[in-house]
Amino acid sequence: MFRRKRTVSHVTLQLLVQPDTHSGKNRGEKMHDSQRFRLSNGLLVGFLIMFLVSAACPVSGLADEPIKIGVIDALSGPAKPAFGGPSLLGWQMVAEEINSKGGINGRSIEIIARDDQFSDAKALAAAEELMLKEGVHFLGGTSNSASALAISNFAKENKKIFMVHVSRSERITGEKGHRYVFQASPNTIIEGKSGARYAKYRKYLKWYIVGEDYEYGHSIARNFWEELQKLQPTVEKVGEAWVPLGTADYSPNMQEIIAKNPSGVLVAFGASGMARFMSQAVKSGLLEKSHLFLNLMADPAVNAQLAETPVGENALGSTSYLWYYPNTPENKEFVRQYYEFMKKRGESDPIPPGSTFFSGYCSARFLTEAIKKAGTVDTEKVIGALEGMTIDTPIGPITMRSCDHQATAPVYWGRMERGEVRGLPIILSPYSVRAEDLLPTCEEIAGLRKRSSQ
Repeated sequence: MFRRKRTVSHVTLQLLVQPDTHSGKNRGEKMHDSQRFRLSNGLLVGFLIMFLVSAACPVSGLADEPIKIGVIDALSGPAKPAFGGPSLLGWQMVAEEINSKGGINGRSIEIIARDDQFSDAKALAAAEELMLKEGVHFLGGTSNSASALAISNFAKENKKIFMVHVSRSERITGEKGHRYVFQASPNTIIEGKSGARYAKYRKYLKWYIVGEDYEYGHSIARNFWEELQKLQPTVEKVGEAWVPLGTADYSPNMQEIIAKNPSGVLVAFGASGMARFMSQAVKSGLLEKSHLFLNLMADPAVNAQLAETPVGENALGSTSYLWYYPNTPENKEFVRQYYEFMKKRGESDPIPPGSTFFSGYCSARFLTEAIKKAGTVDTEKVIGALEGMTIDTPIGPITMRSCDHQATAPVYWGRMERGEVRGLPIILSPYSVRAEDLLPTCEEIAGLRKRSSQ
């Protein structure tokens, strides 16, 4: 953002205060000069007042200039319904609420969205375009962890705040973390380790891991398995498979998993492949033979994409937000606001809010609250406001850790059963672990980043 400097001409000031000293003037002329001098003094005072006001309120802070936030995500293709679309809506609901109350210090919030088509290369190009052409003050996104890492590096180079809303890789705020990136959603450490603790509670010994072959899949599987081995050393991995993004036919994987006969299967999927994989898991009979641990499958935006949603004793899902839990006035009010917001957008019967909508909402809340606290859009001051900030959310307070910029957002796990709303599954007895008990210490984060930079 460029600021036009306001300057005052030294010559102009001199002209305002110079009286007429020509000789030969009569007394009347001198009185006229005195009056003119007093008038010039009045103009000078007025001019100085305007100058001081304009200096205190530079052009970049004028009330008629919106605060621009560029949000990048998969806004087309298979990842849009469950991930990119709901996340963007979360940002937009917060912006709409703030703007209805007059904005922040009189400045409206403008969300400028770009579609990365679940591609890290296109995500990076969108970030460059948003900053250089649209002049956004801040960046937000994405669902693809590889995209998030690419934009994060760009944000670091250009000293621009990047608020990550859905991407889960722990590398974002771990070894690749830096001053300008923040993660408002649970990362794969929280998601994977909490899943492992729930798995220990279920006491399954033989495991098969199948995941999508990209950053998120590998990251959550690694955290899940390493934590489970610590908690339950007798567990055995009987098989592992990694499938390319966009795979259409998982029947070979189904056959292999069934042949291995594991008691537990970690499905480390996200984004585009989850719905297709689960549809085929139900049809192949895999769900009847093994207990499936399904990341994000308790999210309505994800399982609403399935013709037949997996439920029952063998369907164990996770999510970072439940519209029915906790059963508190705050959560009920949030759900009411969501339905009202969606109704304004022409959605008469939307699915309930899920984790990706909630992540977009929390990202926008963190960023806008920091702007309010800082009283400016200055990057460094907003960073100072963000570090250590705690926001109240429908599920309780969430804190943005100062040392790594990772939010302490929880993850819920549990057995899924058919619910009353649209037949969407719900978790009957949600299990969760405090994020603070799962994340690395600040000392560990510092050591990790130091080793990564060597």
